[in-house]
Amino acid sequence: MKSLLTALALMGLVMMTGCRTVPLTGRSQFILTSVETEKTMGLGAFNEYKSKLPRSVNATYNAAMDNCARALIRATQYKEYDWEYTVFQSKTQNAFCLPGGKIAVYTGIMDIMNNEAELAFVVAHEIAHALARHSGEQMAWGAVQSMGVSVLKESGYGAAFESASEYGVMLPFSRKHEYEADQMGLLLMAKAGYNPRAALEFWSRFTAGSASSSLNGWMSTHPADADRIQAMRQHLPAAEAEYARATSKKGYGMSI
Repeated sequence: MKSLLTALALMGLVMMTGCRTVPLTGRSQFILTSVETEKTMGLGAFNEYKSKLPRSVNATYNAAMDNCARALIRATQYKEYDWEYTVFQSKTQNAFCLPGGKIAVYTGIMDIMNNEAELAFVVAHEIAHALARHSGEQMAWGAVQSMGVSVLKESGYGAAFESASEYGVMLPFSRKHEYEADQMGLLLMAKAGYNPRAALEFWSRFTAGSASSSLNGWMSTHPADADRIQAMRQHLPAAEAEYARATSKKGYGMSI
């Protein structure tokens, strides 16, 4: 019991020293790393990606990416990052934004897009992860988990604590991050002048035919598709209000 109380006290002390507020949502979060440290990590990873993956020569894809990335970066009003973006030639249906603002979209996911606004949502979702510093938050909680396991190891509670924290804290946090990135992404694309309804149209089409059991959803770092779409519908009115205030409306943008 003494070891458990010590672990909890240490975790509480660490958490109180690393509070930050997430842009757009206002959620309080726990982070230990600095922005500069995260930027350095992101740059290193991005350079590695660029050394291994060819850049797309598809003129339409590159034009759409340039349009939406520029608009979204302006909409963030965030000047601490060294923004950079590219389209990688790959069949993988994926996109990312590394800490520090390094954005990439794979041609595999652009192949199933209909227009620039759908791309804007995917890019905005990934930018949201970087703005919210989700990777830094996950690293901080991972450090807390490791500290707890280390303190409790001698008492025999280490394995139980690790398991409980993984499924009770770490995975739910990862899913919370996806929900938050969706919410922020909708607001960002709307601020940038893109119709936020394109996000639901894309996501509904992208996930058509996929199925996740409730157990797989609980064990996964991503929410179940149906839950995610429902949450996006709840945030749509706020995004549409933001879109109504946008000074330069692009609607659905260019066709892809």
